[in-house]
Amino acid sequence: MIDEKRVANFLSYILSPTLIAFYIILIFFFYPPIEQNSHLLVDFILPFFFLCVFPVVMILYSYQKGTVDIWVSNQKQRAPFYLIAIFGYVIGSVIFYYLENTTLFVLSIAYVGVTLSVSLGNFVTKVSSHSAGVAGPLTAIAIVYGWIALPSFVLLPLVIWARLKLNAHSVGQLVSGFIIGIFVTLLVYLFLFPMQYTALV
Repeated sequence: MIDEKRVANFLSYILSPTLIAFYIILIFFFYPPIEQNSHLLVDFILPFFFLCVFPVVMILYSYQKGTVDIWVSNQKQRAPFYLIAIFGYVIGSVIFYYLENTTLFVLSIAYVGVTLSVSLGNFVTKVSSHSAGVAGPLTAIAIVYGWIALPSFVLLPLVIWARLKLNAHSVGQLVSGFIIGIFVTLLVYLFLFPMQYTALV
């Protein structure tokens, strides 16, 4: 018999915001939407550090000390970690802007906007960073690559199911997360990403 909680826990890990960011970085690295000189440091190592490593280092340190669980489930403990993540995304955004890497600049700005919105929502309810962290990047690749990326949205109900199964969030918290992820990312890309490189034209 399938242990649904083990499946839910597995999905929570492989579809965590950190790994989703890693998957998106890989997609943009191997299939860049804007033709430019590819550089391992700029196109992979730097975004990996600022979008994947920087936001979770303090969480992992605190988890090792035993002050938080790996998902920072306590709503009242989340604010400092959101601020650290936002700080990392902002630094990344500035670097990518000056390196004239539009793809990673806009992606980083979207992460700033989504994480800031989730952190503000956290003062009201424990908005799901999982659902926001999946919905935002999926929206980004759907804008950039078009219909071919739409099947990836099947990941969203999987995340919602997993987090509900683990009693990590209410339906409302999960819904608010993916609405924030989709809406903020859509706004950022519509205003900042060159339309000639998107599937919207």
